[in-house]
Amino acid sequence: MSSVAAILVTHNSERFLPDTLASIESQTQTPNHLVAVDDGSTDGSVELLQEAGFHVQRATSQSHDVNTRVAHNFTQGVRMAQSLGAEVAVLGDHDDVWHSNRVEHQTGLLAQHRDTAMVASNAYLMDEWGVALPGTLRDTFPVPDDFNAWSTRRQWAYGLRHSLATGGASALRLDAFEDWSVPAGWLHDRWWSLKALRDSALLIDATPVIDYRVSPEQQVGMDTAFQDKSWRWWLGKTQAGMSTMSRVADVRRLARG
Repeated sequence: MSSVAAILVTHNSERFLPDTLASIESQTQTPNHLVAVDDGSTDGSVELLQEAGFHVQRATSQSHDVNTRVAHNFTQGVRMAQSLGAEVAVLGDHDDVWHSNRVEHQTGLLAQHRDTAMVASNAYLMDEWGVALPGTLRDTFPVPDDFNAWSTRRQWAYGLRHSLATGGASALRLDAFEDWSVPAGWLHDRWWSLKALRDSALLIDATPVIDYRVSPEQQVGMDTAFQDKSWRWWLGKTQAGMSTMSRVADVRRLARG
């Protein structure tokens, strides 16, 4: 059995964190390591994490860009998990609720699919009060049912236009990439899923493994950037200017390996 780390990133998360921690504690397969990166919390988040047995590091990112800072924090968490000897990282947001078999399910998929670097699972949606919302993450970010059977070229073309993985519902094989760093401006899940696609190592899983909380504080993860509306997507990219040019260069470097 692989050594598994549960990784959380927190920032003033005291309101939702007890539900998240309780769901991790109740897993049918207990994580071997509990890792958290806290980004400047001024409430009781750090104390709650420590009481739950988490190894907590303060975030080291100096970026003022939200996407970059979040990516830096999760990268810090992955590296911390590696230093503890973990082989698999199960990622989590501070306000989601894990289904009791999440760790067992995702580590089982990684054991079954030895060439997989990243499992991108599904999630049910709930509001900030924990009330179920209609649909799933996959309804917001659709992926064709036969995606896993596509050629790498076809998957790559689709992945460049569509978000395929949400970090809070994903699991990683930690020896899959030599370098976990994420370029400025990118979210960790978007960049790591593209790296996995390049290596034919992304597994799309239709099974919901968490209840994903949609709240006013949680805006980044549900932003589709109009990816399902072609002209609006391209307009957004055009208006992004130099940021787009930088991302194109990042993708070209990634594609070259």
